[in-house]
Amino acid sequence: MTQLHNRFPNRVYTITDFGARCCDRPQTAEIQAALDRCFLDGGGRVVIPAGIFLTGGLRLRSNTVLYLEAGAILKGSRDSEDYTGYIHDEIEPINEPDDGTVGRSVYPFSRWNNAIIRVIDAKNVAIVGERGSYIDGSNCFDVQGEEEYRGPHAINIQRSEDILLEGYTIVDSGNWAHAIFITNHIVARELTVYGGHDGFDVRTCDDVLIEGCQFYTGDDCIAGFDNCDVVIRDCILNSSCSALRFGGNHVLVEGCHAYAPGLYGFRGNLSPEKKMAGAVTDESCRHNMHNVFLYYCDNRAVIRKTPGDILIRHCTFENADTLFRLPWGHKWCCNRSLATIRFEDCRVSGLCEPITIDGCAEEPLTLELENVEIGAREGFEDVAVIDTCHHERIALHGVTLKGYHAPTLLAKTQGQIDICNSTDIIIKEG
Repeated sequence: MTQLHNRFPNRVYTITDFGARCCDRPQTAEIQAALDRCFLDGGGRVVIPAGIFLTGGLRLRSNTVLYLEAGAILKGSRDSEDYTGYIHDEIEPINEPDDGTVGRSVYPFSRWNNAIIRVIDAKNVAIVGERGSYIDGSNCFDVQGEEEYRGPHAINIQRSEDILLEGYTIVDSGNWAHAIFITNHIVARELTVYGGHDGFDVRTCDDVLIEGCQFYTGDDCIAGFDNCDVVIRDCILNSSCSALRFGGNHVLVEGCHAYAPGLYGFRGNLSPEKKMAGAVTDESCRHNMHNVFLYYCDNRAVIRKTPGDILIRHCTFENADTLFRLPWGHKWCCNRSLATIRFEDCRVSGLCEPITIDGCAEEPLTLELENVEIGAREGFEDVAVIDTCHHERIALHGVTLKGYHAPTLLAKTQGQIDICNSTDIIIKEG
């Protein structure tokens, strides 16, 4: 566990000293009182001791650690109306009315951004949990939420810097486990996410480290775009959508293991009655991982740097439908296309679809694979290895293909193709 004593003032505030107790009534006011006192005194550590503490939305401020001891459970209310207290904050008032010109996920104070823990315009903030501590979203239902059922995120961070997230587990988040926007210098270490929706989303964030984390999600494990200088290292990614749905500049993914089927199904297939009841999954929920890496960039942010310089190395990927997909022109991929991505020293097995490039003619993609082993799923030996449109260059160096009857690259447009020291592959053009 990271040593915190040099980073934060040596003051401790235990929520039970402010009246918080384990009962069936939300303890939001009592917990917030401890957080506010800590901030007003200049910062320190707010401790949640062992026990189950029911809460609505909390606001975490600058120079504050929210510290969950072993056995502490911060359990989110099932009432979606319990997450709007920050709107009436008198210590750091919100004075930015929604003028209706931006979307709900872009406007920081929309209902969509509600969360169990909110960090807004803050510096030097940490959420740290000892082993056996939990943040439980209770699969909170909100008929006004995304897709008319998703409730608050577990953690929402906006316009902040110097963030440490470490050690805790999030279960059954009403929407994303982590929704982090326009924030710099983020360290996320040894986190575990079970169920809910996306595991870790960052948008317009710089200097991000996600290390030693485990994501078992019904939606994407790690997602976001317009991010710069990102390292994702030594993580387990188990998804029923995409392991990585990502875009950015100077991104390194290394030492990760992504595999399917997903432990948790995608909750969107549940009936309205089961969503309202907070059900986790049932037989209607799909568990396949569509993509290891799905390129992502919509129009909710101005892309600050050319997306590219993405390196994925020393990873193992099992039973996803495809390794990589660039779906240019889709509503979630329509802002700025990807320039370069490279897979190096990776082992990939169980694919049932080609690597697919539906690229942008004005900004064609360069895809490089070096020392990569790719295996087809049983029953899908005749699918193409790569299906590409609008690539600048495709390079296969030391690529081993296993299980394909006649390995094929379908090139629908002109572009450079370099193959050396690799399994023979048939190139079909046009």
